[in-house]
Amino acid sequence: MVRFAHIADAHLGGWKQQPLQDLNLESFKMAIDVCIKENVEFVLIAGDLFDSAFPPIDILKETFAEFRRLKESKIPCFLIAGSHDYSVSGKTFLDVLEKAGFCKNVAESNKSPAISTNSTFSFIQTSIAILKDS
Repeated sequence: MVRFAHIADAHLGGWKQQPLQDLNLESFKMAIDVCIKENVEFVLIAGDLFDSAFPPIDILKETFAEFRRLKESKIPCFLIAGSHDYSVSGKTFLDVLEKAGFCKNVAESNKSPAISTNSTFSFIQTSIAILKDS
């Protein structure tokens, strides 16, 4: 059986009140804790990781630390941008996460098709996972 984590609509950095922002970030950290503890095969973040294309620097630092934990645990992470992840300029911190080697943005339309493979799945750029033949 394949075990993976699906995280969506985290909206990190979206709360104005500090206690709510802290709870929001703590929830994300707890989700990463579960991913590591349960040794999932991969994590899929399906949109709106951040509440805006340019989240506060403190949120970025904390978020990058969590992605580092996933990487150190050898758990691949795949991202799909949501409506809150885009900016008019087309730039997003999801690109920075990918460039840093923390995750793969699997839904970028401006890239040529690519396939990433691990021992169980092949992931095609359109974010469809296909089981390999045994």
